[in-house]
Amino acid sequence: MRFTPKTEKELAEEGLLKPENYEFEVLEASDETSKSGNPMIKLKLNVFGKDGQTHHIFDYLLEAMAFKLRHFCDGAGILPKYEAGEVTAFDCKGKSGIVLISIQKDKDGVYPDKNVVKDYHKASEIVGGAPDGDDIPF
Repeated sequence: MRFTPKTEKELAEEGLLKPENYEFEVLEASDETSKSGNPMIKLKLNVFGKDGQTHHIFDYLLEAMAFKLRHFCDGAGILPKYEAGEVTAFDCKGKSGIVLISIQKDKDGVYPDKNVVKDYHKASEIVGGAPDGDDIPF
């Protein structure tokens, strides 16, 4: 058998989503406390890759990242909850929208690079379809 050998780094990079917009659905959501003692919502997202495969990516909604919290609520259809000043994990479970994915490089080279959520798209940005032109399938 002939093949092209790949490094561990090349193998890890093959499984990453390219930095761009993707459709997502919240699989799991839980009310948590951050390491600094602040309330947050931990999300497990099912992100739909362009190749048809799904990728699970964790994200954390905190008041300290106000733009991401507001954009998630707006894009997921729960902006009134945000504007009332209280969002719970229950409000987030099963919601869907468009997410901007990025790649987080490991500075120390100990862990492989991974996909992270850079931001969520507001509902006004996805009227008539996703930012990349695709329609949301759900």
